[in-house]
Amino acid sequence: MGELIADTAEIKGLEPQLDALDQHGYLLVRDALDLETVEAWRECLTRKYKHKEWDISNEVGNVAFDRLLEQEPELARVLIGHDSVSPYLKAMLGRQCQLRSFRAHINPGAYTQEWHKDFGYYWDAPDEARHALRPLCINTTFYLTDNTPETGRLTFIDNFCHNALPEEIRHLGGYNSDNPFYQWCEKQQQTHLYPLTGDAVVFFSHIPHQGAKLTQEDDNTPLRSNVVLHYQQTPMFPGISFVSSSLPAITALGYNGTFPFVDS
Repeated sequence: MGELIADTAEIKGLEPQLDALDQHGYLLVRDALDLETVEAWRECLTRKYKHKEWDISNEVGNVAFDRLLEQEPELARVLIGHDSVSPYLKAMLGRQCQLRSFRAHINPGAYTQEWHKDFGYYWDAPDEARHALRPLCINTTFYLTDNTPETGRLTFIDNFCHNALPEEIRHLGGYNSDNPFYQWCEKQQQTHLYPLTGDAVVFFSHIPHQGAKLTQEDDNTPLRSNVVLHYQQTPMFPGISFVSSSLPAITALGYNGTFPFVDS
């Protein structure tokens, strides 16, 4: 399947793009950030990485920063409901769109991310009560370095957005290839995206996906990095299982401040 690409320099034909996002669950947005913003973020994350100011450093080589809204407010807050992705967020979630979490990553070495879904509760909610809503969450990831077929990628499971995982693997995950969820993902039809510097990827957070960095940079090359904002369609209990916590965003912005489109 070819890349689903949007150009935010002048969004024309928005409805077909929304249809594609709704059908496939992901969309590659070219030139979402200008180079000045990209350079500012690279400097910020490289500095924090050198000073070991991260919140997570896991076994597959992913380093994460979760408190940037509080620590770097001038840099971070302008990405909330950013113009490059706001048409998709508004169209999919409306004024109920709420920022759930803000996280940035650096990958210091070559790595292959575990197959994972950011949000697994998507399939469970309607089973809890007669009128329970199916909660929606959308991920907007801004890329600060190039991902090419030779250097890195983001991979999605195809034909999945509106289909359920097999129930026997729905709650499984993990970092090793012996995990049934990993094995199931490996057997499915896949699409590789190659976001470049300044691009963004918008996707529904319940879709299984996998990032990869295929090479080791030299000392003159910026480390692979990105900034991730998760949005949810409120209301949703903060303790619902999710890849990142909603508490840092609420602490930094206040509850009302996490809704970027209430006045639009």
